[in-house]
Amino acid sequence: MPHPDPFAVVTHFNAVWDAGDIDGVLALMADHAEYELHISKDVLPYGGMAAGHADIGEKLRRMRADWDYILYRPFSLAADGSIVRFQVEFMYRHRESGQVLSGRFRLVIRVEVGLIQRVDEFHDRAKVEAFMRLVRASRP
Repeated sequence: MPHPDPFAVVTHFNAVWDAGDIDGVLALMADHAEYELHISKDVLPYGGMAAGHADIGEKLRRMRADWDYILYRPFSLAADGSIVRFQVEFMYRHRESGQVLSGRFRLVIRVEVGLIQRVDEFHDRAKVEAFMRLVRASRP
């Protein structure tokens, strides 16, 4: 049964995401949930909006297939009603190139009736674009 406390739902979301459990993440999301990675699809193929379990699951599985998650450390979680905002310190290894991208990004998650309704993920777009240019330039 979904937990009614948005902070608890997001804490659980972070734990299952860090463990690589995509089905666990989807179980925390409403059927009609939305997940927006605020990066252009020109930069990352899973950038932009995904809606519904199938679309979100495909996006998240592709992310996990492309990156080794070395560090995923959420901090500064703050709940305001149904909205939980926080930062994540991360270190991800791009599997194809072996190059490591690290830094911080922000997540804003809306939880209603114990289920995640919307996730907004904000990265430093210029940094990610520069990293992806480096990765593409290093291909043989």
